[in-house]
Amino acid sequence: MLLSEDEVLELAAFLVTAARCLVDEPVDYGPMRLLSGAERLCTYAAPRIEDAQTRALFEHLAQHIPPRLGRRNGDPDGYLRFMDDSCRRIATELLRRAGRGR
Repeated sequence: MLLSEDEVLELAAFLVTAARCLVDEPVDYGPMRLLSGAERLCTYAAPRIEDAQTRALFEHLAQHIPPRLGRRNGDPDGYLRFMDDSCRRIATELLRRAGRGR
């Protein structure tokens, strides 16, 4: 298993409680909570990923998501650019992995 049972439980707890909180929170909290969940997943998984490029992607996301979340109100355009760039990086990695038969 890529994650330990404790890590899976913690991540599931975060996602479920975040979903519940979103019912009463402002709309812009949704992307923030999803990015926080992605950061946790990347932090847990990166050290265990064998493929160097995939591991580097996860490390990059784990490192860069928290500061972007902290500046989302002060730099909304940068926040959106970061999300767009992250989507492109993930798509590129998916295509790379698909091209090698994974």
